[in-house]
Amino acid sequence: MKEEGSGKPDLSNPEADSSGIINLIEPTIVFKIQNTLFGLPRSEVMKSGFFRGMLESPYLGDSKEGSIENPIVFDDITGVTPGDMKSLLRVINIRAYEDRTPSFSVTEWAAAYRLAKMWDFDLLRDYIFKHLDQSVKEPFPRIEYADLLGFENWIVPALAKLCQRTEPLTAQEGAKLGLARFAEVCKQRERGRDRSNPSDYEKWIDKAVVLKARE
Repeated sequence: MKEEGSGKPDLSNPEADSSGIINLIEPTIVFKIQNTLFGLPRSEVMKSGFFRGMLESPYLGDSKEGSIENPIVFDDITGVTPGDMKSLLRVINIRAYEDRTPSFSVTEWAAAYRLAKMWDFDLLRDYIFKHLDQSVKEPFPRIEYADLLGFENWIVPALAKLCQRTEPLTAQEGAKLGLARFAEVCKQRERGRDRSNPSDYEKWIDKAVVLKARE
């Protein structure tokens, strides 16, 4: 992909940042995000259904697609940021060392997951999901990230925990949930006043209401 209106990117620009380039013996695919260049080993890039289709298609790009002279460009309209790409690269690098425990923030995991899902890195996406599932435990963060990343299966169990909670929901928490979810949690808390089994709440919660609320 060529940067719109410029033919080839101007790598002589003194502000261009190539700190993300990885110097490897193996061929590297180069990406340009905003004003930063990133490099990924071709073998890793080809694990992406999205990029594999792009680079193997006789109808897209040319033989120099993904080179420093002609990087694959993601402009502002795609919503991809250099920070997102750095998170993805960190996860790809750490995944090569399964004996090491990743020390990423939830925000970094989420950014990497979004790109892995967008670009069809299926195995990487599943790896990131596993760590997100282990890292995000409390109901409100789980609901927040479920809405952000499309984890519908997280929503009802998280709401069920709020139904089971002894303390009433605050106005601030109600605002976070939104009116439909807040009303559903309050209704089920009242219904289950004398019950303590969270599985009951998961059965009772109106899934059509709480899942539609995020749209």
